[in-house]
Amino acid sequence: MKTRLAATAVALATVTMQIHATEGINLIGIGPVQQGTAGAGVASAKDSTWLILNPAGLTDVEMGVDASFQVFAPVRTMDSSTNPGAGEQKDDSAFVIPSISGSFGCCQGENGFFGLGLYGTSGMGVDYDNGRFPGGADKMTELSIAKMTATYAYKFGDSGLSIGAGPIFVLSRFKTDMMAPPSTVGSGDWDTSYGVGAIIGVNQHFGRFTIGGSYMSEQWMGEFDEYNDLLGDSLNLPQQLTVGAAYNVLDNIELALDYRWVGWNELDTFGDTFGWDNQNIVKAGVTWGVSDALTLRGGISYGASPIEEDNAFANALFPAIMETHLACGASYAWEKWAAHLAYIHALENEVTANGPNMGGMGDGTGTKISMYQNSLTMGVSYKF
Repeated sequence: MKTRLAATAVALATVTMQIHATEGINLIGIGPVQQGTAGAGVASAKDSTWLILNPAGLTDVEMGVDASFQVFAPVRTMDSSTNPGAGEQKDDSAFVIPSISGSFGCCQGENGFFGLGLYGTSGMGVDYDNGRFPGGADKMTELSIAKMTATYAYKFGDSGLSIGAGPIFVLSRFKTDMMAPPSTVGSGDWDTSYGVGAIIGVNQHFGRFTIGGSYMSEQWMGEFDEYNDLLGDSLNLPQQLTVGAAYNVLDNIELALDYRWVGWNELDTFGDTFGWDNQNIVKAGVTWGVSDALTLRGGISYGASPIEEDNAFANALFPAIMETHLACGASYAWEKWAAHLAYIHALENEVTANGPNMGGMGDGTGTKISMYQNSLTMGVSYKF
């Protein structure tokens, strides 16, 4: 069983190559139901994908399995004068990101629930024709991250209070030909790293009003041995705090508002080496149950880019600069099945380097990185 799970995790990480995620390197939500409200809804679980958002929500969802795949189409551009032969370059390749999870009754009567999920959650990368420096290198990065979590949630009778928690296991794959001072160049070969963290969440219902929150610890990763001289440390993943509220203004209309803090600057590599700032993200979403079968969703998410002008050149091959995302989605249910669809558009953002930040290798002032994104996610659910 462990061998099959490990093989599945490797396969999932492989097909999530070059995710160009939107909260730093993270997707704004997992699966079409979360994504339909731009990831808002930490206090209002709808399916088993919530075990990676707020595991306490497992007590509110029906037992079943949820699977999806996301067609992710980012368009990223780099314009750098450090290599006269490069100029403005564009990478518009698209990728597929899968997820699968389930929620199950567990123990302690009707109050205990168990969830198991495997997701493509994070990544970044570009593959340009020419590098930022003459010589043929420094033009490509790929980082793909898959997470598996097994969580337990408990509902405290009729009090409206639920708590959930569990470990997070991480598989990360990375390759690059990026250059670093004085003359270190990445090999361009794949390397793999494993890590672990944890998540805990809580929900409290007050009739039509619910509050909830979750905390995801830092995920401590092993080193990429192939790139230890380039990165200088493990590529740990950040701790994350999400709190929010949901309110049913009518029996079939729910509003959700979330706040998320992501601690990029607390990390040695993303924070100290690449200069990323912490992110403060606000999300708002609406869910409308048009009928017993049809549900419509919409949402917006905003968080300032973790990459600012003084670090734009250092991150030209890690262009995690997205800020505003608009989302919509729909579900159609019949018998024990439901089909889901979500569309997300990330508005174009551009960052221009305002200082050298090249570690003594020259002057990167004026280098521009920009990106906008479109994605379509399709999924299916089966209730036991």
